[in-house]
Amino acid sequence: MSNKARYITLGVFWALPVGFYVVVWFILKVFFHGAATNIQGWDQFFMANFWHGHFALWLFLFIWLTISLIGWAASSYGSHQGYGSRRERAGDTGTHITAGVMVLILVVSIFQMFNVGIDNDKDAANFLNRATVFYAPDINHVPESLNRLVSNAKTGDKNCQLVGSHDVPSCINQGTLATTGWDARIGSFDGAKVALRQASADVQKVSLDESTVTYLNASDGQPARWSGILDGNGKHQAMGGVAEWAPDENSNNVPTKCEFTGNYAINRAFGGSHMNALNSLVAEKYPSMRFDIGDVWGYCKSTSDPKVTEPIVVIPMTRQVNYEHRTVDTAAGVVLVQGDHGKTKLTYDPQVKPGELPGPAYPMSLAASQRVDVKWAAGRSNMNTGGFGYEPTTLEAQAGNVSEFLLRNKATGRLEYVTPLTLRSSTSEVILAYTIIDADAVNSGDLNQLSVYVLADNDPRRVNLQRLEADAHSYLGQANNSFFNSGGQLLEFTPVDGDVWRAFGEQGNASGQNSGQVVYRLDISATRKIQTTLVSLTPDVSSGANTGTSTSTSPTGGTTVSGNACGQSVDQLSTAQLTACLREFADALDGRQNSSPGK
Repeated sequence: MSNKARYITLGVFWALPVGFYVVVWFILKVFFHGAATNIQGWDQFFMANFWHGHFALWLFLFIWLTISLIGWAASSYGSHQGYGSRRERAGDTGTHITAGVMVLILVVSIFQMFNVGIDNDKDAANFLNRATVFYAPDINHVPESLNRLVSNAKTGDKNCQLVGSHDVPSCINQGTLATTGWDARIGSFDGAKVALRQASADVQKVSLDESTVTYLNASDGQPARWSGILDGNGKHQAMGGVAEWAPDENSNNVPTKCEFTGNYAINRAFGGSHMNALNSLVAEKYPSMRFDIGDVWGYCKSTSDPKVTEPIVVIPMTRQVNYEHRTVDTAAGVVLVQGDHGKTKLTYDPQVKPGELPGPAYPMSLAASQRVDVKWAAGRSNMNTGGFGYEPTTLEAQAGNVSEFLLRNKATGRLEYVTPLTLRSSTSEVILAYTIIDADAVNSGDLNQLSVYVLADNDPRRVNLQRLEADAHSYLGQANNSFFNSGGQLLEFTPVDGDVWRAFGEQGNASGQNSGQVVYRLDISATRKIQTTLVSLTPDVSSGANTGTSTSTSPTGGTTVSGNACGQSVDQLSTAQLTACLREFADALDGRQNSSPGK
């Protein structure tokens, strides 16, 4: 093979990786109009990782040079020393030198891949933990779960009383979680999905996107409600609108909806393809940003016409930024989606202040990432071998809805992502801490502070959720003997204030399975200091159901069996009634002993 042919072959192999990227990008851009989201992903990866000397750069060099060496071997195939002219033999020397340089760079790239990649996960944790603050009730005597974090901690400044000494930044201050709590939800997430599905029953190729179902607290004269986006799909069906469901104590209200029709008609959908793809439109207009569909939500906005509401879709955005040897996500503001006479109108706002939107402006997925990486705060060793950190409950009654509850703070009126946490690397279901992060405000480029409130050992809010569930189950079973036998379930415990939690009873269907229809709302205190409140949301749930509120109070403030069942013969009591009576007798005895010592 001549030297010219060798260099041409080598050049072809050198150009393969870059050429492959360029060709695919061109094909997607020119021939597939709905593929802008894919192009955006390619561009973000290439620009963020290649040009800033990160792990992917060295991986790319490794692949590139490996392919090039294959090309060099192919170009040298059949050539042998001693054959050809002096010029050709000189060319052999040149290709050998080129190959030697490539091998050297290849070795360096392998070394750098391991060098920058070994702490790739820790770099992400470093970035997120810079916006995390731990609060202990007494900074000089922290709860045991914080011992690994404060070990060898140093005195900080006015922002951080203690600064961790581990290889991940940590800030510890003295403080306690406010007892005022949050506004209680009026319906369950599971029940909301069932109710909101009804809103799309009359339109083909339009259905509820369950990942967009969001709880909206009462604001601007509108009641608390659940909302969800009625999304279209395929090449032509645009978004249908936004559905809202506001259950009350009298009945499970049917959902209402505001539609993308008339002046508010739109021509895109999240589930659309080709020119109907809203994802692609967002990617084309904001190529440096991205979003998670689970962060997207919508609401119906009042207009000058009291009979007409405008559907608004809110997309909390994130942006990749460079940090150490990798890229990380940070907040990037919100994009508002509106319909404008058959066109899609996108409005970007890099900053949202509290109260400007009825729902979250900060991405829930980003808040979840911050919470998950709390386990890094005491360093890699304490995370891996010591089990440091906290995690959401695994209680079956939560039905997978265990974290980032969007609740409104009773004292401040702010919307917050609230997550009750148990001890990591433990089977205990005792709530030891809460993470709280503001959800109603965002500033592009900034992370909202994640506050980790660790409860004192004697704090009544250290609730054992398994016991709380058992108490609630017993109470509801006593109020309606047939509820659980017919497939009913007690679901979704969310904190209210102090040690009071709210749960929802969902009715079973004819086959004994959970139907998702919320028929009871129950407020219960873990320490039984206040009366348990049970509200029936339907006039006649099933045989034996009590309509309205069923409550009673023991001498110590605990719950009792209504109808004075404890005065009946033991043989006439059900198991649930007997259990409740035993608890009432124990509470009464405890109350007498506390009030009359020695008797």
